[in-house]
Amino acid sequence: MKICKNIRSLKIDLNKIQKNKCLSLIPTMGYLHLGHLSLIKKAKKRKEFTVVSIFINPKQFGPEEDLDKYPVNIKHDIEKLTKLKVDLLFIPKKKEIFDYKISSYRYKPLKIENILCGINRPNYFPGVADIIIRLFSIINPDKSYFGEKDFQQYFFVKTLLKKLGFKSKVISSKTIREKSGLAMSSRNQYLSIKEIKIANKLYKFLKLNKKEINDKKNISKSLAKYKNELLNAGFTKIDYLEVRTDDLRKANINSNNKRLFAAVFINETRLIDNIRV
Repeated sequence: MKICKNIRSLKIDLNKIQKNKCLSLIPTMGYLHLGHLSLIKKAKKRKEFTVVSIFINPKQFGPEEDLDKYPVNIKHDIEKLTKLKVDLLFIPKKKEIFDYKISSYRYKPLKIENILCGINRPNYFPGVADIIIRLFSIINPDKSYFGEKDFQQYFFVKTLLKKLGFKSKVISSKTIREKSGLAMSSRNQYLSIKEIKIANKLYKFLKLNKKEINDKKNISKSLAKYKNELLNAGFTKIDYLEVRTDDLRKANINSNNKRLFAAVFINETRLIDNIRV
């Protein structure tokens, strides 16, 4: 595996790729878990030239969020990526990545930034847009891979790239879960043993809520019921519990392709998840 720490060396290596070889990008913030690795395996299985980026993007964090304590373990990340025979790892420096000129791309906020995670995290999607435009301008991948755990981010990136005229095909991959059903996340390591027991209940409640919705029960009443269930189970705050369609429109009982979306807190730790209904 080649490791590039600056844009110049990265571009030199990318120019060596065979013209008919598919170039795929898996953007990450590091502290890799099985969810990240499943995206890489998907690209490797298709015999694509696989580039993984590791960059903790400060622009997508709010002032009260966890930028300063976000988990880092580059050594372990490199070991995992080497085992998977990733072709290239890009670990850019903050100054170089933000000095890179992207003025030719005119980003305008999208409507889907004003729902779900966008309501309580106003910096998040503008920050994601900024780093995505930079990475995709530099690497220009044919494909990119995103996990469905953060379905709104996947849909946002897909929509953004299309609007800006990037060629990359954005591919989603199913959420990878612990045996308990808890969606894998780098932030899970913040949780104490007691908090993990609470976190494990999120997926169970989502499945129960899903069953009621599929049984044609009133969506609003069912959501209100499970918000109370979550709080009674030890979750300390609920950012949202909503049903939307796959294109993130508000859903009703008769809508097709529905998903149940949740963002909850256990003390200081924010967890997100979603399941198809």
